[in-house]
Amino acid sequence: MQKRSLLLFIMLTGSILITCAQVEKQVQSRKGCSCSFSSINQAGILNGAKGAYYQLQTINGIKYKTWFAGIGVGVDPYSRTGYPLFFDLRKDFLNKNATPFLYADAGAHIVKDKNDQINNWYENVYRNGAYTDVGIGYKFPVLSKFQGVISAGYSYKYVERKSVFSGSNCPSGLCYDNYETYKSYLHRGTIKLGFQF
Repeated sequence: MQKRSLLLFIMLTGSILITCAQVEKQVQSRKGCSCSFSSINQAGILNGAKGAYYQLQTINGIKYKTWFAGIGVGVDPYSRTGYPLFFDLRKDFLNKNATPFLYADAGAHIVKDKNDQINNWYENVYRNGAYTDVGIGYKFPVLSKFQGVISAGYSYKYVERKSVFSGSNCPSGLCYDNYETYKSYLHRGTIKLGFQF
Protein backbone atom coordinates (compact mmCIF):
# COMPACT_ATOMS: atom_id res chain seq x y z
CA MET A 1 0.00 0.00 0.00
CA GLN A 2 2.77 2.46 0.94
CA LYS A 3 4.81 1.44 -2.14
CA ARG A 4 1.84 2.23 -4.38
CA SER A 5 1.39 5.62 -2.70
CA LEU A 6 5.06 6.45 -3.16
CA LEU A 7 5.01 5.36 -6.82
CA LEU A 8 1.94 7.49 -7.52
CA PHE A 9 3.58 10.45 -5.77
CA ILE A 10 6.74 10.10 -7.90
CA MET A 11 4.74 9.86 -11.12
CA LEU A 12 2.64 12.92 -10.23
CA THR A 13 5.77 14.87 -9.25
CA GLY A 14 7.47 14.08 -12.55
CA SER A 15 4.50 15.11 -14.69
CA ILE A 16 3.98 18.32 -12.69
CA LEU A 17 7.66 19.29 -12.98
CA ILE A 18 7.65 18.78 -16.77
CA THR A 19 4.47 20.83 -17.17
CA CYS A 20 5.73 23.62 -14.90
CA ALA A 21 9.09 23.80 -16.69
CA GLN A 22 7.19 24.53 -19.92
CA VAL A 23 5.12 27.19 -18.14
CA GLU A 24 8.33 28.77 -16.79
CA LYS A 25 9.72 29.20 -20.31
CA GLN A 26 6.51 30.93 -21.39
CA VAL A 27 6.47 33.20 -18.31
CA GLN A 28 10.12 34.20 -18.63
CA SER A 29 9.72 34.92 -22.35
CA ARG A 30 7.30 37.75 -21.53
CA LYS A 31 9.11 41.08 -21.38
CA GLY A 32 9.06 42.91 -18.06
CA CYS A 33 7.90 39.94 -15.99
CA SER A 34 9.97 39.47 -12.82
CA CYS A 35 8.15 36.26 -11.90
CA SER A 36 9.64 32.78 -12.24
CA PHE A 37 8.70 29.14 -11.87
CA SER A 38 9.58 27.55 -8.52
CA SER A 39 9.20 24.03 -7.14
CA ILE A 40 9.12 22.96 -3.48
CA ASN A 41 9.59 19.27 -2.66
CA GLN A 42 9.48 18.12 0.94
CA ALA A 43 9.04 15.21 3.34
CA GLY A 44 7.89 15.44 6.91
CA ILE A 45 6.24 14.04 10.00
CA LEU A 46 2.59 14.41 11.01
CA ASN A 47 1.96 13.93 14.72
CA GLY A 48 -1.38 13.94 16.52
CA ALA A 49 -3.71 11.93 18.74
CA LYS A 50 -3.56 8.96 16.35
CA GLY A 51 0.25 8.78 16.35
CA ALA A 52 3.08 9.85 14.04
CA TYR A 53 3.02 9.36 10.26
CA TYR A 54 5.23 10.43 7.36
CA GLN A 55 4.09 12.83 4.64
CA LEU A 56 5.37 13.77 1.17
CA GLN A 57 4.57 16.90 -0.85
CA THR A 58 5.46 18.62 -4.08
CA ILE A 59 4.32 22.19 -4.71
CA ASN A 60 4.83 23.93 -8.04
CA GLY A 61 3.99 27.50 -8.91
CA ILE A 62 5.13 31.04 -9.59
CA LYS A 63 7.43 33.18 -7.44
CA TYR A 64 7.11 36.97 -7.60
CA LYS A 65 9.48 38.99 -5.43
CA THR A 66 8.70 37.83 -1.85
CA TRP A 67 5.49 35.98 -2.81
CA PHE A 68 4.91 32.43 -4.00
CA ALA A 69 1.65 30.84 -5.16
CA GLY A 70 1.29 27.30 -6.41
CA ILE A 71 -0.60 24.02 -6.55
CA GLY A 72 0.48 21.12 -4.35
CA VAL A 73 -0.15 17.40 -4.16
CA GLY A 74 1.02 14.94 -1.53
CA VAL A 75 0.72 11.65 0.28
CA ASP A 76 -0.91 11.76 3.74
CA PRO A 77 -1.42 8.36 5.45
CA TYR A 78 -2.46 9.82 8.83
CA SER A 79 -5.47 7.78 10.10
CA ARG A 80 -6.80 7.24 6.55
CA THR A 81 -4.44 7.30 3.55
CA GLY A 82 -5.20 9.99 1.03
CA TYR A 83 -3.77 12.53 -1.36
CA PRO A 84 -4.04 16.20 -0.41
CA LEU A 85 -4.60 18.46 -3.43
CA PHE A 86 -4.23 22.08 -2.36
CA PHE A 87 -3.44 25.71 -3.15
CA ASP A 88 -0.27 27.00 -1.46
CA LEU A 89 0.51 30.66 -0.67
CA ARG A 90 3.83 31.80 0.85
CA LYS A 91 5.29 35.13 1.94
CA ASP A 92 9.00 35.65 2.59
CA PHE A 93 9.93 38.18 5.26
CA LEU A 94 13.03 39.23 3.29
CA ASN A 95 13.86 39.40 -0.41
CA LYS A 96 17.00 37.30 0.15
CA ASN A 97 18.16 33.70 -0.31
CA ALA A 98 18.02 33.16 3.46
CA THR A 99 14.75 34.28 5.00
CA PRO A 100 11.92 33.24 7.32
CA PHE A 101 8.52 32.78 5.67
CA LEU A 102 4.85 32.14 6.38
CA TYR A 103 2.75 29.62 4.45
CA ALA A 104 -0.91 28.61 4.18
CA ASP A 105 -2.42 25.65 2.32
CA ALA A 106 -6.10 24.93 1.62
CA GLY A 107 -7.71 22.23 -0.47
CA ALA A 108 -9.15 18.72 -0.46
CA HIS A 109 -8.05 15.42 1.04
CA ILE A 110 -8.82 12.76 -1.58
CA VAL A 111 -9.30 9.39 0.12
CA LYS A 112 -7.27 6.53 -1.41
CA ASP A 113 -9.64 3.61 -0.73
CA LYS A 114 -13.32 4.59 -0.64
CA ASN A 115 -14.71 1.25 0.61
CA ASP A 116 -13.82 -1.26 3.33
CA GLN A 117 -15.79 -4.44 3.95
CA ILE A 118 -16.14 -4.81 7.74
CA ASN A 119 -18.05 -8.09 7.81
CA ASN A 120 -20.88 -9.83 5.95
CA TRP A 121 -23.37 -7.15 6.98
CA TYR A 122 -21.55 -3.82 7.06
CA GLU A 123 -19.24 -1.87 4.77
CA ASN A 124 -17.45 1.45 5.40
CA VAL A 125 -17.84 4.07 2.66
CA TYR A 126 -15.42 7.06 2.87
CA ARG A 127 -15.87 10.54 1.43
CA ASN A 128 -13.27 13.15 0.44
CA GLY A 129 -12.87 15.99 2.91
CA ALA A 130 -11.14 19.29 3.63
CA TYR A 131 -7.39 19.78 4.07
CA THR A 132 -5.51 22.77 5.50
CA ASP A 133 -1.98 23.48 6.73
CA VAL A 134 -0.54 26.74 8.10
CA GLY A 135 2.85 27.49 9.60
CA ILE A 136 6.18 29.25 9.63
CA GLY A 137 9.49 28.23 8.14
CA TYR A 138 12.97 29.18 7.11
CA LYS A 139 14.74 28.77 3.77
CA PHE A 140 18.48 28.97 3.24
CA PRO A 141 20.92 28.61 0.32
CA VAL A 142 22.29 25.12 -0.34
CA LEU A 143 23.58 25.26 -3.92
CA SER A 144 23.54 28.03 -6.51
CA LYS A 145 19.99 27.25 -7.68
CA PHE A 146 18.66 25.37 -4.64
CA GLN A 147 17.43 26.44 -1.22
CA GLY A 148 16.84 24.24 1.78
CA VAL A 149 13.36 24.61 3.32
CA ILE A 150 12.39 23.71 6.89
CA SER A 151 8.98 24.46 8.40
CA ALA A 152 6.69 23.71 11.32
CA GLY A 153 2.96 24.15 11.46
CA TYR A 154 -0.54 22.95 12.18
CA SER A 155 -2.35 20.65 9.75
CA TYR A 156 -6.02 19.63 9.68
CA LYS A 157 -7.95 17.13 7.61
CA TYR A 158 -11.54 15.98 7.74
CA VAL A 159 -12.54 12.38 7.00
CA GLU A 160 -16.14 11.14 6.93
CA ARG A 161 -17.21 7.53 6.74
CA LYS A 162 -20.59 5.84 6.60
CA SER A 163 -21.02 2.37 8.02
CA VAL A 164 -23.60 1.02 5.56
CA PHE A 165 -25.65 -2.17 5.87
CA SER A 166 -24.83 -4.45 2.93
CA GLY A 167 -27.52 -7.11 2.82
CA SER A 168 -28.72 -9.31 -0.02
CA ASN A 169 -32.08 -7.48 0.03
CA CYS A 170 -30.42 -4.20 -1.05
CA PRO A 171 -30.88 -3.43 -4.76
CA SER A 172 -27.31 -2.15 -5.29
CA GLY A 173 -25.69 -4.30 -2.60
CA LEU A 174 -25.62 -1.36 -0.13
CA CYS A 175 -28.64 -0.07 1.81
CA TYR A 176 -27.97 3.68 2.06
CA ASP A 177 -31.15 4.18 4.11
CA ASN A 178 -29.57 2.10 6.90
CA TYR A 179 -26.23 3.59 7.93
CA GLU A 180 -24.29 5.39 10.66
CA THR A 181 -22.05 8.39 9.94
CA TYR A 182 -18.69 8.91 11.68
CA LYS A 183 -16.82 12.20 11.34
CA SER A 184 -13.10 12.53 12.08
CA TYR A 185 -11.66 16.00 12.67
CA LEU A 186 -7.93 15.27 12.56
CA HIS A 187 -5.60 17.87 14.11
CA ARG A 188 -1.86 17.33 13.62
CA GLY A 189 1.41 19.12 14.22
CA THR A 190 3.75 18.97 11.24
CA ILE A 191 7.49 19.35 10.64
CA LYS A 192 8.78 19.33 7.04
CA LEU A 193 12.21 19.43 5.44
CA GLY A 194 12.93 19.75 1.74
CA PHE A 195 14.35 21.92 -1.04
CA GLN A 196 13.16 24.66 -3.36
CA PHE A 197 14.43 25.68 -6.77
